[in-house]
Amino acid sequence: MDFSLQNDQLRIKIQSTGAELKSLVHLGTGREYMWSGDPEVWPSYAPVLFPIIGKLKDEKTEINGTTYHIPKHGIVRGSEKLEFFSKLEDRIVFRLCSDDDTLAQYPYPFDFRITFRLRNEHLIIYHEVMNTGDEPMLFHLGGHPAFRVPFFEGDRYEDYVLRFEHAEDSRSYEVTEQGTIGAGTRGVPWTEGGTVLPLTHDLFEEDALVFKDLKSRSVILESRHKGPVLKLDYAGWTHLGIWAKPHGDFVCIEPWIGLADAAEGSGKFADKEGIIKLGPNETYEMSYDIKILA
Repeated sequence: MDFSLQNDQLRIKIQSTGAELKSLVHLGTGREYMWSGDPEVWPSYAPVLFPIIGKLKDEKTEINGTTYHIPKHGIVRGSEKLEFFSKLEDRIVFRLCSDDDTLAQYPYPFDFRITFRLRNEHLIIYHEVMNTGDEPMLFHLGGHPAFRVPFFEGDRYEDYVLRFEHAEDSRSYEVTEQGTIGAGTRGVPWTEGGTVLPLTHDLFEEDALVFKDLKSRSVILESRHKGPVLKLDYAGWTHLGIWAKPHGDFVCIEPWIGLADAAEGSGKFADKEGIIKLGPNETYEMSYDIKILA
């Protein structure tokens, strides 16, 4: 089932399965910003990543001496158990609570909520993680929105760039064939003094670009010919992924806290890079902001 929300500038549509943002439309122009979810290329729109990002090493992890199998990107993505929780004039909220099925994969009791809020030309996506158990809870959190490229009629994919807030010189950490994070890095084709990353389909032949040390906390998707499309602000997030399917007409700008397992990691959940530790009855909050520019 899909749920809609709009203000005087934007209309969004969220599918209840996985609470994925599947449509973001400017009412004045009728333009759609989100990827179509073409099942022949990549059938998702904007997966919500919790309590892991990416894959586990050997598809398993150890928590308090017990082995668990958490699917790629976690237990929110693809879940049919997210409930429509509330709707106000400017926001809509979905909720997933732990149950016997989630506890068999991930042993922490939780109350997870995601809020989509419209404010003028902004869509702000809030995440709340509540530890409803008696012990500290460990997790990662991430967004995975896929934006349509090319956006303007007549453009090609190669006419688009990502323009970063600050000059960058970071290399990308490698993603192995198993989906883990390797020890090596690969070069990134920064231009304009490090502020611009040109988009090409070939850029993603070796999987995602994975950044741990960017100075920027915002990035603009931009057409070389027709100007900015949208801006994503990710203040507070520690990592960033940039990804698309090779030859897919979209780009994912992914704010993360945490990473997939390291290829040489211990396999213990507590040793994962960037792990968040949340005490009993505590709540963790994090958000990112999509601002429409065209």
